[in-house]
Amino acid sequence: MKALSKKEKNKKKSWRERQRERRLRQQRAQEAYQVQREREAEKKPRKWPKGKIIFGFCLIALIFTAYGTWQYFEGQKPPSFGGATNNPSPTGLAPNFSLRDINGTLFSLNQFNGKVIALHFMSVGCSGIDSISDNQLKQLKNICDNYCGEKSVAILTVAYATCPNSNLALLRVNYGIKWFFGNDWDDYKLDIINNYIPYGIGPGSIVIIDKSFKVVEVYTEQVTASTLSSRINQLLGD
Repeated sequence: MKALSKKEKNKKKSWRERQRERRLRQQRAQEAYQVQREREAEKKPRKWPKGKIIFGFCLIALIFTAYGTWQYFEGQKPPSFGGATNNPSPTGLAPNFSLRDINGTLFSLNQFNGKVIALHFMSVGCSGIDSISDNQLKQLKNICDNYCGEKSVAILTVAYATCPNSNLALLRVNYGIKWFFGNDWDDYKLDIINNYIPYGIGPGSIVIIDKSFKVVEVYTEQVTASTLSSRINQLLGD
């Protein structure tokens, strides 16, 4: 039997069969092309869309800016120290110390033995002092105007100023500070404040020491000049 040629075979196929075979070949070609594209994509490093890259950089910049701003404002605040303590206050004499006044004069606490002493602790930040220290300095100025040089009363202020921009001399002028005023952080030790931490002091606290050199009162909140005067007068025996 004579074999049919390719051309004769094609003639034997109906038009629908030929169309179906053509669609199958196209479908296989598309599938092969898709597989090839996927393999090529796997070989190439994945690229982020340009919009996502820009958003990522903006987000990182925003985080660093926010952190820097927070750090700046935190650095402007007066430094904190001390706070409430559940331990009983120490007994015995008040811890003695020596400190250099901001004008260079060296003084010590025990040189005021025999007087009623108002020992004031304050912190100073790059932007100034907090509200409690503002109040305490104004009240102590009132006390000094009425007692300094007239009665056996001494006022001392121990500051905690870490910022290079802190102008303690300007604070002295603005608040009319006529008493000894020094920075405990000058030697980077903070030893005076640490010795009084057991008494529960914090920024703005005023410690009252009697004539026998004992701590008899600690004011940790804003206090008025009249309250201080009343306590001082009791200790003076007036």
